[in-house]
Amino acid sequence: EAGSIVCPEVAVAAVPAAARAEVDENLALLEAQIAEANARLAGSVGEGGPDFVDNAILGPLEDKRVAALDRIRIAIERQGATAPAALQDLATCALG
Repeated sequence: EAGSIVCPEVAVAAVPAAARAEVDENLALLEAQIAEANARLAGSVGEGGPDFVDNAILGPLEDKRVAALDRIRIAIERQGATAPAALQDLATCALG
């Protein structure tokens, strides 16, 4: 049993209307990234050494999440609004 990837919930309130589509697109991308990581996890049972999951799945997932969360922040700030302060804290996922 491989388990599954668990990531912090990303909820963004008070998104300016002009940024909503871009924010929603990146929120959907975050969900797709988790699904992709879980598929990779399930398909890699028995592969690699003890650090395989961290190096091959969790590390790259965190990098992708940092980029998507940054795009959310930029989309909101571009409209003159304030993005949630702790968005980048939601980038790190773990094996659940």
